[in-house]
Amino acid sequence: MSTYFNNKVVWITGASSGIGAALALELSSRGAFLILSARNTDKLETVRTGLSNPEKATIVRIDMMDEEMVDQVAAQVKVDYPNLFMLINNAGRSQRSNVIDTDYHVYKDLMKLNYFSVVQLTKHVLPLFYGNKEGHLITLSSIAGKIGAPYRSGYAASKHALHGFFDCLRSEAWHHNVIVTMICPGFVNTPIAHNSVNGDGTKIGKADPDNANGMSPDYVAKSICNAAEKRQEELLLGGKELMGVRLKRVFPSLLRSILKKRSKEAFGH
Repeated sequence: MSTYFNNKVVWITGASSGIGAALALELSSRGAFLILSARNTDKLETVRTGLSNPEKATIVRIDMMDEEMVDQVAAQVKVDYPNLFMLINNAGRSQRSNVIDTDYHVYKDLMKLNYFSVVQLTKHVLPLFYGNKEGHLITLSSIAGKIGAPYRSGYAASKHALHGFFDCLRSEAWHHNVIVTMICPGFVNTPIAHNSVNGDGTKIGKADPDNANGMSPDYVAKSICNAAEKRQEELLLGGKELMGVRLKRVFPSLLRSILKKRSKEAFGH
């Protein structure tokens, strides 16, 4: 069995539910020391008590939309955990709305949470990794980071931006023995649909059939950990939605036709 995570300090954002909580469970079983972060400390405590090794986990509250808090928390984590080995950028939010019906502030908020806060936190830990001459950055993107599908314009834009940033960083960071891994799941059975926002920024608050029938968070977490152990640079996970990525590479015009048809079926024009 690999000892890649054994006694390594791993910081997970968005650890209170979904993929983040599943990652905490999986990493704990692999012997990691965990820093669990999210806004809701009660939910984080529930996750912590369910771990294989709860004594090897600590809770650090953070609101990724609060830039000042991110600066303060990151600075303290670097002092408390100078041997931090891995940052898993998992916090984020999705969106379900037509472009014409989506308020501008919704786009700004999605970019602030899904992209700029990730860049901000990564910039904080990077000097630590460079100084330690090792580190691993794992960022949760999405198939939407590869394909621009209907009703996901803000979400897809933020995920596409992550790929641009981390592809550039990867080309620089390898000199310092820092690994960059991008994770691109398709549909996962998590609360992401419930927490997605409408065009006016209000929560949708209901299930999405695609996500409800998607992969389990446990499966995704195991796959992410296995990919990390192999030092993979990118991992795509999913079912039929992965075909879209392949089509974009080989038959992009066919993919565009499929996406147009999907839009027409939903809106009737």
